[in-house]
Amino acid sequence: MKKLLEINNLTVAYPDIVKNNFFYATKDISIELEPGQIVGILGESGAGKSTIGRAILGLLDPPAIIESAKIKLNNDVISNRDEKFYESIRGKKIGYIFQNPMTALNPVLTIGEQIMETIEANTDLQGKRVKQYALELLEKASVSFAEERLKKYPHQLSGGLCQRIVFAIAIAAKPDLIIADEPTTALDVTVQKSVLHTLTTLCQQENIAIILITHDMGVVSEICNYVYVLRNGKQVEEGPTREVLLKPQTTYSKELMASVPRIDRRLERFQVTKIGEKINKSTALSYLYAKRLEQKTSDSPLLQVKNLSKTFFTSKTLFKPRKEFQAVKDVSFEVFQGETVGIIGESGSGKSTIGRMILGLHNISSGQIIYKGNDISSAKDKSVRSEDHLSMQCIFQDPYSSLNPRMTAGENITYALRVHKMVEKNKTEKLAADLMALVGLEQSGLNKLPHAFSGGQRQRIGIARALAFRPDFIFCDEPTSSLDVSVQASILNLLKDLQQNFSLTLLFVSHDLAVIRQMCDRVIVMKDGVVLEQNTNENIFENPQHIYTKSLLDAMPRIDFN
Repeated sequence: MKKLLEINNLTVAYPDIVKNNFFYATKDISIELEPGQIVGILGESGAGKSTIGRAILGLLDPPAIIESAKIKLNNDVISNRDEKFYESIRGKKIGYIFQNPMTALNPVLTIGEQIMETIEANTDLQGKRVKQYALELLEKASVSFAEERLKKYPHQLSGGLCQRIVFAIAIAAKPDLIIADEPTTALDVTVQKSVLHTLTTLCQQENIAIILITHDMGVVSEICNYVYVLRNGKQVEEGPTREVLLKPQTTYSKELMASVPRIDRRLERFQVTKIGEKINKSTALSYLYAKRLEQKTSDSPLLQVKNLSKTFFTSKTLFKPRKEFQAVKDVSFEVFQGETVGIIGESGSGKSTIGRMILGLHNISSGQIIYKGNDISSAKDKSVRSEDHLSMQCIFQDPYSSLNPRMTAGENITYALRVHKMVEKNKTEKLAADLMALVGLEQSGLNKLPHAFSGGQRQRIGIARALAFRPDFIFCDEPTSSLDVSVQASILNLLKDLQQNFSLTLLFVSHDLAVIRQMCDRVIVMKDGVVLEQNTNENIFENPQHIYTKSLLDAMPRIDFN
């Protein structure tokens, strides 16, 4: 069959002025693509996946250079051309879907202005026909109430809707190829299923070929015909999707597949070989262990949430009355010491709001939060309330924004301890070093700033910061959603080890059901602020009772390991 895209020996290099040599982002990558085919490119951050997409469209940032390559589209050479040429094919022959739709769309222009601008720039349509075609594109991308959406700004729409709108813009000129760079990252499973359906339908209807850049093996398994596996800029394996995922040939591909959290059964731990995989008690500080050894297990719940509700109010203006929105409605559950309880549900279900109320970051509207037998939701004594809240900590979703960029790793870990006068100043450096060792980080990185660490390493620093308070309870708010699958597996193993060693109690929020399956003892299912179902891990995943729980599980992209 005729080849749509041919990439031969793509090598992209960045000059290293200090070392007087080159850093190679990709080296000798070769890829082929036929019309209507969906090909996946897999690998960890830094593997060179996005570099390939940007090289095709001439979007590499300087001082990057293409040392060697011949890239052909419909048998025409498109590599190493001038900017005028690339402007002629961007949008018209090749569309690009960026990872974050909220940054890909212009926040000060309406959706209609952005789509119609693209149509006018890349097609011959004019006048009323432009708006009509914009509506047709939105309908093709499964955007409901299309005419109303044209008047909206990106911030007024959900992430899933914005991603569909980005799809509509990408296909406006009916390109031959779309490069989709992590198009479903951080989307809920139901939204993700809808977005993937839209993507594959457009591919079939318009015979558009798609390069899917992703680290989500479930998504690759569901929609890709063929996959390429990259590591450190090199191509390590390729083949039909099912063969590569189920019968990987290289050690790296096998490690990637071993890192995938399974939905069909719960594993004790992931079989990955990463730094810090097993905690060494000898470096794990008498600082933490002294407290743990003194603790006695109680038959009473560590945390009780009783009839908890939260209502938010919009601001009243001259033209609009104040409106209320009930984010959490009459929620009750218990968490016992050493247990991990998961909360699942779509965005807006109230998961994170519950965590923020427990941590004292939101006032509650009604109900009770009882922690260690104390009603912390109504405690008047600031010192008592502060002591309870300090023994509760949080691991945040985004490891890039949760650390202070102007503080070193060590300062990030111990700064709050010093503010609360919980550690002597002359002991902070030793404490930070021990905590870094505890979470599998080199102590030599103590004085490095956050930008010098990878995403997985930053998340480990965030975990070390939480552990510094010797907490009894940690709220984990999507702690692995932005991490590669192998890094995620390593972080999840770390949390399992920490819990086993320190009898930590975790409340774990995630939209990734496979992660919840592997981490949690019990699971709470929420929708629109209401608890629909709560049960043991096995009952929720193997015998769900509520139709909504069943729909979440059905929407989950998965790999058939049988």
